[in-house]
Amino acid sequence: MDVISEEFVFARTGEPLEARLKDSDSFRQQMKSLHGAAKKFTRDSVKSDECWKTFGRLEEEWSKYNIRYGEESYRLGFEDGVQLASERKIRAKGSVLDVQDMTHLVYMYDSIRKLNKLLLGEWEIYGRDGGVLRELDRVCDVIEHGICAEIRLRENDEMYGRLVNILDDEEKAPEERAKLLTEQDKA
Repeated sequence: MDVISEEFVFARTGEPLEARLKDSDSFRQQMKSLHGAAKKFTRDSVKSDECWKTFGRLEEEWSKYNIRYGEESYRLGFEDGVQLASERKIRAKGSVLDVQDMTHLVYMYDSIRKLNKLLLGEWEIYGRDGGVLRELDRVCDVIEHGICAEIRLRENDEMYGRLVNILDDEEKAPEERAKLLTEQDKA
């Protein structure tokens, strides 16, 4: 999703970002540490011109890297915000994958898990795509694609852990788990 133009990123990472950073105590402290470390690396501490030039090139490339990193961080955060906002708007209209649809999928998930246990003796969530029932296991992909952004936007391990914890919670009814997966439990 590349929804922001270069001009918009530049506009938000230029002066507005600088103004925000001036008010950040942790950023100011980090800048003091950076300047302290840089002061220790002086022309007198470097014995050769070649080493000094190499350090200059390294410093320049590091600055370019930090600029790109900041721009991409901003872009990612903005896109996540757009996704969250649009998802809330869509859910407010009651369209796309609603709780009822997710409930049906959770019932299917439970049935597939029981079939795998019955036929294969176990349910291994990570090996499902190579199992005998792999075509039926596609319901897992549909569930994964339909989960709310608050779950989907976590780091992969955390997202899958949360997804599996909700889906495999046999103490909760499918309706309850569907509400958790679509975040309709907070409505």
